[in-house]
Amino acid sequence: MQVSMLKAATLIDPEVQSNFHIEYSIKHAYPLHSHDYYEIFIIMAGKCAHLINGETQYLEEGTMVFIRPDDTHCYDFYEDADCQFMNVNFYREVVENAFEYFGSPLFAQQLKTSRLSPVIPLLPSDTDVLLRKGKQIQLYTSIDKQKARILARSFVTDALTHYFGDYRDESTIMMPQWFDLLLSELQKKENFTGGLNRLRMLSDRSIGHLNRVFKQYLHTTPTAYINHLRLGYAKNLLLTTRMSILEVAYEAGFDNLSHFYHLFKRSYGISPGRVR
Repeated sequence: MQVSMLKAATLIDPEVQSNFHIEYSIKHAYPLHSHDYYEIFIIMAGKCAHLINGETQYLEEGTMVFIRPDDTHCYDFYEDADCQFMNVNFYREVVENAFEYFGSPLFAQQLKTSRLSPVIPLLPSDTDVLLRKGKQIQLYTSIDKQKARILARSFVTDALTHYFGDYRDESTIMMPQWFDLLLSELQKKENFTGGLNRLRMLSDRSIGHLNRVFKQYLHTTPTAYINHLRLGYAKNLLLTTRMSILEVAYEAGFDNLSHFYHLFKRSYGISPGRVR
């Protein structure tokens, strides 16, 4: 089968370095082709078979696909179903500059060198955000090319951020999911003011184990981390309320005013009274 070669110089506005369009049916998509630019497409509805580099991926609604220059691909019907997809194309330098933003050469290498095009599922809300931004690229291409160019860079950075959670530098230490969820829960006032007892209850782990995990991933202790959250909350109260310093200390979870003063001055370099 003959493979068409699509060129950025022909299809993409050089001032924007990107373009956006929606394909409402596989029947209207290009047959087997390659190109000299990057492409991101997202299945908006339905499903399809994606023929990529001699193999087949089966894609469903909400799937985002990253196509590299020189990938050879096309679309076909899957179980007689059709699909709609948004398609955004980018000059090479737009995507290469976005990769530099992440500061992870291995992440870039993983996405650029895999045999099949990298695929990731999106939440409907994430799809909606990217769709709106893509439509803005299309709109501003005709009325404000500089803004369209900025939106294109924002789009590709947002898209790659979704991949970054799954394609990660092997030297990066990944936090366990339970610990990630624990840290999210600790951002709530009722939890960080509850201190170590609340932390132990939320995690269902011993303080010894928590000490090791905090040290490994955050390079601090559970007590220091909780105090950091408490002090930030106390500082905000000092700046936004008329509560006394004693009331602020107790509201933030400190039961010793002298200890609160000591930690606050050590953390911020000034006393609570001077902040107010």
